[in-house]
Parts: sequence; structure tokens; C-alpha cells
Amino acid sequence: MAIGLLRRAVRILSLAFALSGAALWAASAAETVPRIISLSPHITELLFAAGAGGRIVGVDDLSDYPEAAAGIARVGEPGALDVEGLLKLKPTLIVLWDSGTPPRTKAELKRLNLQLHITDQHHLDDIGTTLLEFGRLAGTEPVAAEAARRYQMDLAQLRAQYEGRPRLKVFYQVWDRPLYTLSGKHMINEVLSLCGGDNVFGELSVLAPAIDREAVLTRNPDVILIAASGAEGTRQKLEWNGFSDLRAVQTHHVFTVDPTLLGRNAPRILLGVREVCGLLDAARGAAAPVGDPRTGAGKGQPSPIKDSVR
Repeated sequence: MAIGLLRRAVRILSLAFALSGAALWAASAAETVPRIISLSPHITELLFAAGAGGRIVGVDDLSDYPEAAAGIARVGEPGALDVEGLLKLKPTLIVLWDSGTPPRTKAELKRLNLQLHITDQHHLDDIGTTLLEFGRLAGTEPVAAEAARRYQMDLAQLRAQYEGRPRLKVFYQVWDRPLYTLSGKHMINEVLSLCGGDNVFGELSVLAPAIDREAVLTRNPDVILIAASGAEGTRQKLEWNGFSDLRAVQTHHVFTVDPTLLGRNAPRILLGVREVCGLLDAARGAAAPVGDPRTGAGKGQPSPIKDSVR
């Protein structure tokens, strides 16, 4: 009987050790899966594209794509973070946008001894590189590698398709009150160039300079692209109809484009590239203007903003 009890005790101890080992392994495995917070909409999109959506525990308030992002906890915006709420999520990694995050926010996060990964994308090719980078961070390398391959293949196809197009002078409008554009330092400049467009403010040194309408009149673009949609896009578009001396207005080549595609440095930007290229192709092949380009708006007045670019 003593021997039987001894054997039973051994079996119980063996089972206990096995369960303990399994628990330790599970805990160790859990520690290797990062708990990520994204502090930019385009970073959220990149993480999901890299297969890391399931690793995200918090996002900024403006992250709205893909749909699965709607179910993730919100931590405010880079300029106004809910630090207490962020810490409650127990993140092991915070991914933030270098040029889009205020220095004071970066400093605050560093003081909390949180692990930060600071990223930025300046060129279209950088998006593919970032997908691979995020795959390594999240442990989702195979998914990220496939996403990067598809992205680079689609980008190469677009470059080949629109190579050699006749050049058009393009004004890209970010906002109109005050009037803002983007310089040659921004990725949008590369998008325009890929489609056969030359940014009329490409030479400026400021990334997003404020200008006035007189500066646009001086450069007289063939095409105006307005980064706005819906009723807001219609309003901004109609504002230009009062400037009938502009070539783009005379030929009805004032268009709106989707800012959520072109304004985020993530794979969906290629949908925006196709949109821009299609609009520029339409401008190249359009018939002579019909009717009065001023219809629907009275004579506009130049913005009081000082022209700092002439």
C-alpha cells in the first residue's frame, strides 16, 4: 500500500511539474507578443497591412481604417494624449509618427520609460520598407513580406504605366482658409510626378507652406487638385470659379481628390495615385471648355494671407 501511495504521489508531482512548465511556457510566449499602441491613422493602417492588427491595444482618435480599428481603445491625439488611459492598456511598444508628433509628446513618452518606435515615410518606396519593419516588430514577418511584395509590384506597375506622359503644371490644395499647399519635400510631390505632373510650388523649402491666391495666379497651373471630398470639396472647388484667368479654371480642370487616400502614407495611397493619374489623363484629353467657368460663384477676392513664396 505504501508503494501505491508513493507511485500516486510521484504521478501527482509529475503532473504538477508538467502543468507548471506549461504555464511558464505560456507566460513566456505571451511576453513575446507585443502590445502595440499606434499614434497615427497611417501607422494603424500599416500595422494592419503587416498582419499586426491583433497586436494593437490602443490607437489615436483619428484611426478609422480598417473597420476593425473601430473596436480598439482610443488614447487621444498626438497633441493631446490620454496618458492615464494609455498606461492602463499596458503597452510594450508605442509606434509614433516622427514629423506628425509634437516634440513635447515625444519627451513625455520618453520620461515614462515606454518603448518607442519612431517612424516616418518620405517616399513611396518607404511604405514597402515600413511594412517589413513593422512585421519584424510585431513578429508577423510572413504577412508583412507578402504585403510589401504586393505593394512594390503595384507601385512598379503604376510607374511603368504613366512613364512618359506629357507634363502638366499642378497646384495641390491642402486647405483654403488659409490657403495651404505642399512642397517638393512631401510625398505628394512624388505622386504628382509619377502621374506626369509638376508641382507648381515644388521648389519651396517649407513642407506645407501657406500661400495666397495671387501666387497661384502667377504660376497659372494646368490643373488644380483639392484634397477634400463631399460638400467640403464642392465648396472649395467653387471658390476657384471666380478666377477665370486661371488656365485650370478655363478648361474645367479643377478636381477634388480623396484626402484619406493621399494624405496617409500607407498602402492605400496607391488608390490615390490611380485617382490622380486618371484626373491628369482626363485633363490631357479633355475637349475645349464649354460655358462660363464662373457659373455658380461670383468674383472672388485674393486671400489676405501674405504671399511668402514669390
